[in-house]
Amino acid sequence: MKNTTTVLVLIGGLCLGATAVDAQSLGANNSQVFFDVNFGAQPQRRTIETSRSFSLYDEPATIATSERIGNGAFFEVSGGYRVWSSLAVGIGFSSFSSTGPLAVTSSIPSPIFFDQPAHPTFNSDNMKRTERGVHLKAAWFIPLSDKMDVALSIGPSFIHVSQDLAAANVVTNTQSLNVTTSNETGTAKGVNLGFDGTYLLRPQVGVGVFIQYAGGSVDLPSVSSLKVGGFQIGVGARLRLPSK
Repeated sequence: MKNTTTVLVLIGGLCLGATAVDAQSLGANNSQVFFDVNFGAQPQRRTIETSRSFSLYDEPATIATSERIGNGAFFEVSGGYRVWSSLAVGIGFSSFSSTGPLAVTSSIPSPIFFDQPAHPTFNSDNMKRTERGVHLKAAWFIPLSDKMDVALSIGPSFIHVSQDLAAANVVTNTQSLNVTTSNETGTAKGVNLGFDGTYLLRPQVGVGVFIQYAGGSVDLPSVSSLKVGGFQIGVGARLRLPSK
């Protein structure tokens, strides 16, 4: 919530700073259709942790898992149409994937001797996560010159996540762990907020930089309130098609 508030304050400040620009006299309003291709990074890291305690062989036992979701490359394509003045509506499709480590720790009592626990562990470096998002956007374009403008956008996001997760159990009558992995999926509903700056190299072709937040949370069978998406930053190509 704090990060989202920071983005809203930034966008609000940019809007206030641009109110003196005469949008009708500059080149951005000559564009009717917009296409963007973005490449960047989703830099934040997250950790999924579970812990359970139970009675085994008349003694307490514990099993804990810690799975790190790494940062990674981010890709997005989007398009929009100017519907009124500097206001455009559009849709974007995004893709993100990463691979992170898993660590399982435990304390398992002996089935034969009292107060003789073992502490088997398990590690893996191949826990995968993918996110595929659909983002609906309303964008307001603010011209800065005949070649430069910024766009501020907001809208709902729907992000389908596929997450590898681990489950660990004690092998019957032993002090050994049996660790299995499975893949769980779900669709998070959230919000997107963005700032995009464009420089036109030619009347219809340009380059841009962006910073945005697109995220939400979803309940999976094994994990509740799993956070999906987040902040993204990067660069991209811009195509602007003029009004007829």
